[in-house]
Amino acid sequence: MTINPTGHAEIDQQHELLDSTVAQLASFCAEAEHHPDATCDGCDVLRQKHCRDVLAAICRELAAFLGGHFAYEEKMMELLPATPSCQLHVKAHKASHEGVVRQLKKLALRAETESLRGIGALIWQIVGDWLGDHSTLFDTRLVRLGKSDRPKIDFDSELVNMLDQHVFPNRPTRSKASTSAALRGKRLEVRGRFESLSTAQRRVFWLVVSGKPNREIASSLEVSINTIKTHRAAVFQKMDVKSVLELVKVADVLR
Repeated sequence: MTINPTGHAEIDQQHELLDSTVAQLASFCAEAEHHPDATCDGCDVLRQKHCRDVLAAICRELAAFLGGHFAYEEKMMELLPATPSCQLHVKAHKASHEGVVRQLKKLALRAETESLRGIGALIWQIVGDWLGDHSTLFDTRLVRLGKSDRPKIDFDSELVNMLDQHVFPNRPTRSKASTSAALRGKRLEVRGRFESLSTAQRRVFWLVVSGKPNREIASSLEVSINTIKTHRAAVFQKMDVKSVLELVKVADVLR
């Protein structure tokens, strides 16, 4: 998948985070790492339940981030002037958001009866293709409209309060350019640390952030509690945190 940069730092970073989330769909099946041709029918009920739970967790994370991304862009659209070209763009842009949500909801229903690996691959393809096309057809044009129409729209300063209020309420308001740059640097640092986690460690990361205790995580992932403790310690060390509360704050930066 190719995502063309829009020139708007916030949107481009959100695209990168979405791309990273979607990429998790390639590795949620542990059996596929050893047997690429393996099918869900070859796994027992417990293993299938484990994969179903992991896939559901990835999809929840993806849905939450897509919702935030849509809210952010639609707040940007509200800043556009009421010219015919801008309003036509707004209508088509929002329709694109609604379209991918409908496709994902249909796939979620199919996941109840069809191959989990097949559904995971379809979600990966649909969101990946949509993200690349959407960036080219809509997001780049949205940024261009904001720069070319009169009066010129300063999205970066206008959207600070909107972003904090409607998308990331736990993120502090960026009232100055220097603060904005510092927070972008922080998000890049946190993203880099997150990328250093293994697939198993990422799963533990999100389960710990959701408030699950070690024993429940071990049961969910079908591994020993000592394995979870090892992963948890590695997550804390790589993310440079000392408590669950600090880890939750880091997760807020990632979202």
